[in-house]
Amino acid sequence: MRRLFYNFDKNYKDWQSAVECIAVLDVLLCLANYSQGGDGPMCRPVIVLPREDTHPFLELKGSRHPCITKTFFGDDFIPNDILIGCEEEVEENGKAYCVLVTGPNMGGSLNTSPNIMGCYVPAEVCRLTPVDRVFTRLGASDRIMSGESTFFVELSETASILRHATAHSLVLVDELGRGTATFDGTAIANAVVKELAETIKCRTLFSTHYHSLSFSFLKACMVENECEDPSQETITFLYKFIEGACPKSYGFNAARLANLPEEVIQKGHRKAREFEKMNQSLRLFREVCMASERPTVDAEAIHRLLALIEEL
Repeated sequence: MRRLFYNFDKNYKDWQSAVECIAVLDVLLCLANYSQGGDGPMCRPVIVLPREDTHPFLELKGSRHPCITKTFFGDDFIPNDILIGCEEEVEENGKAYCVLVTGPNMGGSLNTSPNIMGCYVPAEVCRLTPVDRVFTRLGASDRIMSGESTFFVELSETASILRHATAHSLVLVDELGRGTATFDGTAIANAVVKELAETIKCRTLFSTHYHSLSFSFLKACMVENECEDPSQETITFLYKFIEGACPKSYGFNAARLANLPEEVIQKGHRKAREFEKMNQSLRLFREVCMASERPTVDAEAIHRLLALIEEL
C-alpha cells in the first residue's frame, strides 16, 4: 500500500489535471444535454456589453423555472415575462431598477445563473447586461447555536447585500421583515427597497406581503364570491406576473386549504377586518390633514375622503 500511494503521489499533478478535465467535461455535457432536452422553448442568452449609454437591464420573455419540467406540472406551468430596466420600461416609467412583487408569490429567478455559465435558458427571449454577483435573501431560519434569531439572520444577510452589491448585481429578496413587529418590518423593508432602487440602483426582485410598499392596485388573481366570509370565497391564482399590486394576500384562503379550524379562521377574519378599518381610518385622516394644509384644496378629493370615512 505504501508503494502504491507513493507512486500515486509521484504523479499527483497528472491525476489532478485529469480529474479537473473530467469535471469540466462533465459540466459541459450536462449543460449541452439540458440545452437540447429542455421542455419547451430554449434560447441562447444575448449578453449586451455595457456602454456609457447602456444601463443594466434584464429581459426574460416566456421564461420558466429551470428545475421544473413537464414531469412535475405537465402543461399547466405558466411562463412569465420579467423586465427590469428595459428600454421600453424606461421610456414609460423611467429607470425602474427594482421590481416589487406583491400577492401570492413563490417565484424563483434561477435563469440568470445558467446564462452566466454559458448555458441555454428555458425562455423564448433572454437579454441582459453582465451580472457581477447574484445576491439572495430567501427563506427563514435561525442560528440557534450562535444565539442568532431568524430576524437577525435576515438582517445580517441584507446588510451584506447592501454593503457589497453594485449597479451590475442581481438581488433577490423574499419577505424581508417577517421576524419582527409589522410596523418595524414594514419600515425596514421600505428603507431597504429605497436603498436598492435609488442608491445602489441594481436589478432587484423584492417579494413582499407588505402592501403599503406599493402604490397602484391591479388584480393578479381572480376571486369568485368575494365577501365578508372567507370560507365562501373561491380563489384562482393566475400565476401570471403582471404590472400592478395585488389588493391583498388572501392568507385566509391558505388557512382554509391547510384545514385550520373554521372557527379560528372566522375569528381571525373578523380581527383582520378591525385592523384594516383602523388602518384605513388613520390613512384617510392623514390625507385630510395634508389636504387641509394645501393652499388650494381639491373639493372633489375632500368629498371622496369624507365618503370613504362615512363608509368606514
